Amino acid sequence: MQKQANILIVEDEMLIAFSIQKMVQKHFNVSQVVKNYDEAIQVLENQPIDLALIDITLNNSKSGIDIGQLINKKYNIPFIYLTASTDEATLTKVIQTTPSAYISKPVQEINVITAIKLALVNTIEKNIVLTIGKKEYHINMDHFLFAQSEGVYITLHFSILQPMLLRTTFAQLQKQLPKSNFKRINKSEAINPNYITKTEIKCVFLDKKSFKISKTYWKP
Repeated sequence: MQKQANILIVEDEMLIAFSIQKMVQKHFNVSQVVKNYDEAIQVLENQPIDLALIDITLNNSKSGIDIGQLINKKYNIPFIYLTASTDEATLTKVIQTTPSAYISKPVQEINVITAIKLALVNTIEKNIVLTIGKKEYHINMDHFLFAQSEGVYITLHFSILQPMLLRTTFAQLQKQLPKSNFKRINKSEAINPNYITKTEIKCVFLDKKSFKISKTYWKP
């Protein structure tokens, strides 16, 4: 499994990029080595990437933190920052994007390989593979908030990812998703009960958003 994991390296200093590539490809498949934001997004859009190693400071480009923010919103894969910057302002920005790890340069092989292995294991444990027709969707249920149906479509909403529109039914979703994270509350909605902030007689709240309770579906 670890040998087959596809790793993206984002590093604008080519000698450093080559050195990191040599370390990583002993254990994993290095899909691409790119030097800026635009090239990284192009790879993420068109290739199956399991984890990204991202230098925070990229010359003539948006930063590595910008890439991390987009990964959180759209791609749902783990990423690790590589940087020579350890100042407090940088660390604050890093924490806000919740990377799997933060490694200071110069990069040592034992540190980067251990960080990758731990990040991949943690992701596998948290992710659910949802099969709809011939497509597979990898979903981190820790980030799932609620689902709403409209016609033949159901939209899944997440805490840090963009909504996911699926042509499916609640019955299909309930067969595949864990009950601890996915619970039907009425005919057209399901919620993650772990995010409930308040319960009333006729509705529950996820922060400020309310969901009507139907006794047909909701059995606390």
